[in-house]
Amino acid sequence: RFSPWREPRTLAIGVMVLAFALSEGAASDWLSLALIDGYDVRHWVGVAGFAVFVCSMMVGRLCGPALLDRYGRAPMLWSSTAAAFVGIVLIVFGGHLVLVGLGIITWGLGASLGFPVGMSAAADDPVRAARRVSVVSTIGYGAFLAGPPLLGLLADHVGTLETLLVIAALMLPAAMTVLAARERRASVNHTLDAHPRR
Repeated sequence: RFSPWREPRTLAIGVMVLAFALSEGAASDWLSLALIDGYDVRHWVGVAGFAVFVCSMMVGRLCGPALLDRYGRAPMLWSSTAAAFVGIVLIVFGGHLVLVGLGIITWGLGASLGFPVGMSAAADDPVRAARRVSVVSTIGYGAFLAGPPLLGLLADHVGTLETLLVIAALMLPAAMTVLAARERRASVNHTLDAHPRR
């Protein structure tokens, strides 16, 4: 009996989506506090930092489709993992308002495409697409749910700002599983067959 939970490609996409979902969730729950605790800034500065992150994600998702059409999924997702990694490292080790602000923008841009592109990749093959998407979304939303509290437990021991490095480390497995989300040639051929040249 078919089960997408046994498909290596679907699970690899799930791993990638998990990393990006944790990236979003960690920023939503911990970025403001990390700035306040790590840099001893006023509360409004921490909130402003999160607002910058959200705006950066919005820009990434608005501009992302055009870039995906031009460069393809894999290059854009690799760029996203690199941007998220660099952004978090700048936030943790930047030490200066300008560098930290640049890190927040870079992280937001890097975090913007992973989750939606992963969902799209899971649905490439129309046959049983819904079941594959349900698996990937379950993994992703599981990360949204469980990730931030686990990061909170770790933050009690190493500090909220330093805990963000866990998210940076997760960009490595995300990058390693990017190829699973490539456009499937079978889907392209199917489209060409459905619309033959005249």
